[in-house]
Formats: sequence, C-alpha cells, structure tokens
Amino acid sequence: MKKKKVLIVEAHSDDSCISLGGFLERFKEDYEYHFFLTAVSSVKLHHAGLVSKEDRIKEYENFISAFNGIWHRNEHVPFNFDSILDRLARRQIVSAIEHVIDEVKPNILICQGPSFHHDHTIVYEATIAATRPTACFIPQEIYVMENPTYVHSIGPSTDFKPDFYCQLTPDQIEQKLERFKICFPSQIRNGKKNYLSIDGIRSLARYRGIEAGCEYAEALRTYIRII
Repeated sequence: MKKKKVLIVEAHSDDSCISLGGFLERFKEDYEYHFFLTAVSSVKLHHAGLVSKEDRIKEYENFISAFNGIWHRNEHVPFNFDSILDRLARRQIVSAIEHVIDEVKPNILICQGPSFHHDHTIVYEATIAATRPTACFIPQEIYVMENPTYVHSIGPSTDFKPDFYCQLTPDQIEQKLERFKICFPSQIRNGKKNYLSIDGIRSLARYRGIEAGCEYAEALRTYIRII
C-alpha cells in the first residue's frame, strides 16, 4: 500500500524536532515525510554565540535523513531571513508554501502555529492563506503543531488548545530527546527552567501526557479534517 504523504511546514530548522520529534520517530515506517523550511540564516544566540547558516543547514539535513525525509527547496527558499521574516513580503512566503503544497500534494499537512516569535506567526498565517478554499490543492487534514514558545504567549490567537495527542512511551520520549541532542546541539538550552532544555521538553511531554491519560505525549490542534 502506498504511504500517505505528510508535509511539515516550519519556520526554523529545529521546530518540528521539538514539537513533533516523537511523532516522527513513531510513525516513520507508516508515512512518507516531506519538509519545507522557510528560513535559515547565520544567527547569534545568547547561549551558543554565532551559529553559521552552513551549520544549521547541516543540522537540518541530518535530521531529515534520520526519517528518510525529503527537503523541498528551490533557489529562493529557505529565505535568508531567520528571525526577521517580517522584512519579507508576505506574498513571497505564501507563494513558496503554495508551490510546495502543489508539488507534494500531501494527504496531511502539519504547520507551525502562532507564538510570541513573529517568524512562527508569519509562517502559520502564510500556510493558512496557502490552503484557502480557492487554492489549487487542499490537504484533507491540516494540524498545528505545538511549540514550547506558546508558554509565554498571551491572547486568543496563541492560546493553544490541543485536540489531538500522540502518545509516547518513556523510550520514545528519550529517543526524541536524543535526536534533538544529536541533530541540533546548537539549539539546546541548559538548566531545568528553560523550556528549550532537555528537561523542559521532557516536562512539557509529561504535562501533555497527563492531559491525554498517558505518561508522555505530544499535542497538536486540528485546523481542518475532511472525511
């Protein structure tokens, strides 16, 4: 039986690993994964100093290869606008996402959600625009993935209320965290209080697991599901 196609649209190279790493590991034999990265640039991080664009691309390539995934990119994408996507014309982002959706024709699309990070919000709004009812192709299922940056987000547009949970075993959550450490060492924060630390990501999975009645889970929100 032909595998269903899952297209993941994300702003930054580590977003889906943090949000969906467990889901990706658990179902990598069941789905054909396609990835679309919107922005990647050399960035100066408080905890790691300058991380080059080349290093971030290498991290992302290693991450995708772990799932036999396909990275869709062209001469213009990813844009060299990491953390400054608001300087780019919105129609360019929408057009780029429209193009990859029409190319892949995914059964399932999982996209970035809005948060206090404006890149996330821009990619979310552009994805929704790209899947409007008059679009050339609309996936039958669209879900919004959770990112820990929602923790500090205030307002109805970023009040993340999940309705779809991916249950994870203790071994699966540790596998996700190990993947994060191997593929994105530049993005790991230290300390138990940081939501992008290993402890922080594990704690969020434990919290979502309590909601779902299991030990660990990842949470998503349904945007649309057509049956």
